Amino acid sequence: MVDRILFTRILDPAFEQCDVHIPDFTKEKGWIKREHEDLERFVGFEVERSPEEKGISYRFELWEKED
Repeated sequence: MVDRILFTRILDPAFEQCDVHIPDFTKEKGWIKREHEDLERFVGFEVERSPEEKGISYRFELWEKED
């Protein structure tokens, strides 16, 4: 069972223009988005807050399932 997800959220262009979609697990009971500092502690290095590359803006998120 998965209890932690490292997620890259595409902010722009609009989500509908992307070619990969997953079900919205964030609305399922028990999933909590952790703070950016928690993400950095988990991966062990500094993570840029609002990166942009080739006209695509995104952010990295850490989600955890509560017991």
